[in-house]
Amino acid sequence: SKYTVVVATDATFDLQSGTTKLIIEVQASGGYAGNTDGSVYRGGSGGSGAYSRKFLSGMVDTDKLNITIGSIGPIASSGTTTSVASASGTSFTTITCIGGAGGVSGSGGWGVGGAGGALPTTGDFNIAGGDGGNGVNNTGYQQSSNGSFYSVSNSLAPASASIGPLTLGYGGGGSASNTASGSGNPGGAAVVIVWEYK
Repeated sequence: SKYTVVVATDATFDLQSGTTKLIIEVQASGGYAGNTDGSVYRGGSGGSGAYSRKFLSGMVDTDKLNITIGSIGPIASSGTTTSVASASGTSFTTITCIGGAGGVSGSGGWGVGGAGGALPTTGDFNIAGGDGGNGVNNTGYQQSSNGSFYSVSNSLAPASASIGPLTLGYGGGGSASNTASGSGNPGGAAVVIVWEYK
């Protein structure tokens, strides 16, 4: 068996010689947190990306996969869709996961957290992304980043930091800053893991 961690789009992913079965894991990217305004009204945290796992049998080693890795957009924007489709050879239903939505920037009021990626329907095991937290008045500490299947929620950081805690792993939602005019953090990157079996 062999596994490959894919972090960049590959429209013609090749299987190893002798492969007949696959387990494909898809983790979509997280949403970017909103900014905090000059009056320290915090932005909302980004939602985390959805996750899906699929078992495929009856594959042949000449099959190719079309892997699309979703991107992380600018501040307060959503992570884009991550998917795995058949590029050629054995056909199967495209495995699709939606990225987390971006948090709303604070502007004279607390920003709203971004929604998590919707529950996928194309895997054998599917998990929706978690919603990002709304901006709150938590004096002295930052908001934590939002976890996903492949990302743990990062703990609170001292308020002296100019940005919130960084997202750990893949697909988590970005955190907002507790500092006046502080920038929101990006969500975690998307990833696809392809497990091959003979």
